[in-house]
Amino acid sequence: MATVMNKKKTRGKTPVKQESIPTHLSGTLHATGASRFISDEPKPDGMCYARVLTSPYAHAEIVSIDALDAARTPGVLAVLTAADIPGANQIGSKIPDEPLLPTREVCYCGQPVAVVVAETPQAAASARKKIRIEYRELEPVLTVEQALAAKSFLAPEIGLERGNVDRAFAQAEIVLEGTVSSGAQEHVYWETQRSRAVPGEDQEITIYSATQAPTEVQELAAHVLGLRRKDITVDVRRLGGAFGGKESLANLWACLTALACFKTKRPVELQLSRAEDMAWTGKRHPFENHYKAGFDRNGKILAYSIEFNANGGAYADLTMPIIQRAVLHAENAYYIPHMRVVARPCRTNLPPNTAFRGFGAPQGIFAIESVLDHVAHKLEKDPLEIRRLNAYRKGQQTPYGQPVIEPNTVPLLRRLEKTCDYASLLREVDEFNETHPYVKRGIGILPIKFGISFTAPFLNQGSSLIHVYTDGSVSVSHGGVEMGQEVNTKVAQAAASELGVTLDRVRIETHNTKRTANTSPTAASTGADLNGNAARDAARQIIVRLRPFASVYLKSKFDISCTAQRIVFSNNFVFDSRHPDQRVPLSELAHAAWMKRIDLAAHGFYKTPGLKFDWKKGKGTPFAYFVFGCGLAVAEVDLLTGYFTLPKVYLIHETARSVNPAVDRGQIEGAFFQGFGWCTMEEVLHDGKGRNITPSLTTYKIPTIRELPDEWQIEMVQDERRQAGLMGSKAVGEPPFLYGQAVFFAIKHAIESLDNHHTEAELRFPATPESIVTAVEKLRRSVKH
Repeated sequence: MATVMNKKKTRGKTPVKQESIPTHLSGTLHATGASRFISDEPKPDGMCYARVLTSPYAHAEIVSIDALDAARTPGVLAVLTAADIPGANQIGSKIPDEPLLPTREVCYCGQPVAVVVAETPQAAASARKKIRIEYRELEPVLTVEQALAAKSFLAPEIGLERGNVDRAFAQAEIVLEGTVSSGAQEHVYWETQRSRAVPGEDQEITIYSATQAPTEVQELAAHVLGLRRKDITVDVRRLGGAFGGKESLANLWACLTALACFKTKRPVELQLSRAEDMAWTGKRHPFENHYKAGFDRNGKILAYSIEFNANGGAYADLTMPIIQRAVLHAENAYYIPHMRVVARPCRTNLPPNTAFRGFGAPQGIFAIESVLDHVAHKLEKDPLEIRRLNAYRKGQQTPYGQPVIEPNTVPLLRRLEKTCDYASLLREVDEFNETHPYVKRGIGILPIKFGISFTAPFLNQGSSLIHVYTDGSVSVSHGGVEMGQEVNTKVAQAAASELGVTLDRVRIETHNTKRTANTSPTAASTGADLNGNAARDAARQIIVRLRPFASVYLKSKFDISCTAQRIVFSNNFVFDSRHPDQRVPLSELAHAAWMKRIDLAAHGFYKTPGLKFDWKKGKGTPFAYFVFGCGLAVAEVDLLTGYFTLPKVYLIHETARSVNPAVDRGQIEGAFFQGFGWCTMEEVLHDGKGRNITPSLTTYKIPTIRELPDEWQIEMVQDERRQAGLMGSKAVGEPPFLYGQAVFFAIKHAIESLDNHHTEAELRFPATPESIVTAVEKLRRSVKH
């Protein structure tokens, strides 16, 4: 794999050399197996184990529950149902519609109904089998089509509109209308859902939860137990992956564990097996959409109407903010003067679908990219040219009125053309297809514009607590959660840069709700921006206190002239900029400051400025900035088997002044892999009763090392940007996920080469081997007729 790092100098500043930046704060721990997760921590005395009995029906009335035999099982401490909840039986954090345990009705297969707590996992599992529940099965609603027919919704529809859409359609030279669908996706985090709750004194409980939202777990656990949030402490060291699947889904399992702990007064651990996790938890939202697009004969889109219908599952969970982000990304990187977007949250009897990397934007962007692909095919034009023609230019605004200050799609597409030698690549693919009757190649192109911020403005806040010890080492707590994305590394770098210490002097503590309270979830690609800037704020407060003392201390020690303004903290030393050789270790200064009773700790806070949005008007500034980029994939498709490979992939991604290029590159690689997995092979299937029939990695295919591109070039564009995040960088967690869609369109392009691109392929999402072979056969039959 080739990596191209942009070396262009930024205005007035010299980029940090990559070799001088630590690559990964936890790298050695992960590589040696020394990283600790919840189940690796020492077990407290008296540890008990919880096992959950779930509904076998997608929709049913609970007639009766008989747990007497289960409760008599040796080693069993308690069998808990809704009747045992001392506080509120409610864990719906955005819309209060989800019970912790149902009382009268179950609404999806896998919904917890009872919890067994026992001395051993084996005793709990044995007792679980003895619980007798009588159900009266009801008719389930499983699909978007069924939900629309039944008018089954989680909340009212939302949307926005710009211009005069109907008049623009009437004036358009060509109008296309159709449907676009995208499917669910399993998170496949390596650490399954789990939690451990440990009782303390005076009703205090500490919850060790695999959650992206410790404050939310704290709030809901207190609510369920009838306690105050001061009584609940949530502690998170790190997660074994999350991808959005532990933002709200973790609440259920943490609250069940807390309930078991509260009732038994014993430490309790609950963890799901891989099969349980995949069968019982929500996924990425499937979308079924209807579009109408009006455009001229050059391919310029004049009007676009899109109806998003999201399968939200049984309860609201995060469906509303997810469809909000889909609405706000409906145009992707393109200026469309007349536009109407409607989004409906459909209620079905599936597990509540939830956050997943991209959070609704991938579904919205796949729709507009499919439309542009139809337009290019209809006009027999190059898909790249159609995208370039419609891309944002300077001075244009989004449909919701936010100015696109630095519209970088056109220059990045130009850069992509040069990097891959696009004209030669087109000829190379055509020549290959002329000589290979059963294997075809195609090219897919996808530019991106991804908004960074929570769409709920109040969530855009971060916090940090920093202690400088008298030996010059530093403790940093912050509001983010480490889950493999190395937010800890970036926050540590931010704090170290302000304090002038090397990274080995910094320890990032666990996320603990008693050290950093009222925190936002680590999501929306904002973790480093929010909490890194909060850490910088805390560090600066300490430096401001130390500078006057340092000037006095250095003057006394070396008999030199010093001023507070000239004091420099660098490389673990402190000195006056005019006397760099007369320096003292930070440890010496910190100890002397402590002796003079100067505070060496500070709490930092950051809120993203300038954010506002009014959904009634459909106008505002929901994002701090946009991340731009573009990707190109070459797919080679076996027309007989439906399998494909990736001979070449090119990604041009805007990171601005990357805080850590190695970490960012890892995020780009992983996101692209996960993105094309969603589009091509990951298919969540349910039977007619709402049961998940792909609940294991033998039935649910994810990309592996075998799917690596033969040639993979990643160029990180590190030019300085006027709008950016932490230390001039741009967020990188979610945006590169979108590049995976280029693989879908490359496969479609390859199939269409059968008819020299005269007939458009009907490729069903995801592009599994079955979907590919079906599309090939349909196209061949169409050509014959």
